[in-house]
Amino acid sequence: MFKRVKFYRALLVAFIRRDKKKVTYVFTGVLLLIFFAKILIPAGVPLIARAYTESRKPTFTEGAVGTPQSPNPLFDTTETQRDISELVFRGLTKVNLNGGLVPDLAENFEKISDTEYIFNLRRNILWHDGQKFTSDDVVYTVKTAQNPKFESPVAANFKDVKVERLGSYSVKFTLNEPFAPFPFATTIGVVPKHVSLKKYKPIGTGPFNVREITKSEVVLSSPNLNIAFKFYMNFEEAKTALRLGEIHALGGFSPQEIEQVKNFGREKIYRSLLPFRQVVVFFNTRFEDLKQKDVRQALSYAIDKDSIRRTVGGSGSATSINQLPHHTWIQTLGRQRYPFDLKKAREKLKEAGYKLENGSVQKKGSELSLVITTSHDLELSSTANLLKEQWVQLGIDVKTSLVEVETLRNGLIQNRDFQILVDFQDIPPDPDQYVLWHTTQTREANITGISSAKLDKLLEDGRKTNDQKDRESRYKLFTTLLLDESPAIFLYYPQYIWAVSKKVSGIDLADFARPVDRFNSYKNWSIESNLF
Repeated sequence: MFKRVKFYRALLVAFIRRDKKKVTYVFTGVLLLIFFAKILIPAGVPLIARAYTESRKPTFTEGAVGTPQSPNPLFDTTETQRDISELVFRGLTKVNLNGGLVPDLAENFEKISDTEYIFNLRRNILWHDGQKFTSDDVVYTVKTAQNPKFESPVAANFKDVKVERLGSYSVKFTLNEPFAPFPFATTIGVVPKHVSLKKYKPIGTGPFNVREITKSEVVLSSPNLNIAFKFYMNFEEAKTALRLGEIHALGGFSPQEIEQVKNFGREKIYRSLLPFRQVVVFFNTRFEDLKQKDVRQALSYAIDKDSIRRTVGGSGSATSINQLPHHTWIQTLGRQRYPFDLKKAREKLKEAGYKLENGSVQKKGSELSLVITTSHDLELSSTANLLKEQWVQLGIDVKTSLVEVETLRNGLIQNRDFQILVDFQDIPPDPDQYVLWHTTQTREANITGISSAKLDKLLEDGRKTNDQKDRESRYKLFTTLLLDESPAIFLYYPQYIWAVSKKVSGIDLADFARPVDRFNSYKNWSIESNLF
């Protein structure tokens, strides 16, 4: 046996010496074969499979107005930016359909005292880059928002709030004084501590990750669908893109544009009420003619809200009776404070010292003349025209002024350079509206300039107590007194109108409350083809 082994060994050595090159090639080939079989193929197959899956994944393209930016919930300022961020990031909590607060990244939370809250976080949550989500990320998010050098739009939500890490999956918030609406601040998307703002990349924990950001679009990706937000200079350009089939969908249409969109022939119209948004008529109480409450009340009586809502807002809208959201736990009286009544309107003008002379309303020889300002938005401009028609019946000289949205937002409203303003107003789910009506906010969100010690006191007390019955009582009284002061007329809750290509099916707006909710059913969507 030993002699036979020795013989074959000698034969192999002789063969190798004679044909070294052939043996080297064979040996190298065998090694490469083993390498491919053991290493490259197992590693490559998943990559190939993922690439194949990605190539087969449908892309839903939506039109948007503006310029693409990296989503960051701490710095977003436009509705589109916030929509994108909500798909990429998650907060500790989120608002449900009825305006209530439910846990999200938090597993649960509890109020320890009127100034202390503890949030226990979900475990095994991963950031899109695979790192673990922990309490360090929550602390980092809050402290970044609070940092004055960043000028975060959400900084006020965490003013005088101390956040501390109790463990890897528990955080505590301590307030300087009771602030009942505070839990709603925790709906802000949490950003990762391990991603520096200097080398920022949008990495979140939401259902979509950011796949690509270019000069013209932001592309988000989930396991079964891509969403591309394609940006245009203005709404008209985006509407043209929809008509030409460059995009699948476009939201934000006014009811007056529906028939035009239907004529495109390739879109289905989806509509849903916006319970946390109103069309509002704001009176600038700094102007002499609008300082008197009786004048503002007269103008309120002279408006037929239901007629305006039906004509402009459409059948899917809802008439407002006060400043609160359509979905609220504050049970107020379900009737109008100022039902349409021209007789009462004239009586109020008379009480204010005005009388009808030669067909016009005058006071001491001076004619009552008003200007309604709004944007070129068809819904708002149509509302302004109807207001004009109704107030003219009183003998008031009324004009309308239409301006570009940017001029309105960044100029006229900031400078309070308007008499009467017609605009949309987003309403917080919580009944606290301190920033909208308190005297200290007249340079901020209180654009009417209304100042009332009684209103201020109710707003201050309403946010300091955590007793729901007590809060309800205070906000009921606040609502009554605010309507009596009449710094604004709350017309109706508008619809969100979304035009989507008929190639997209499976859309369901059953749990819709905010514009971003239009994507809630994305897992059930089916798109015929990525080709338009």
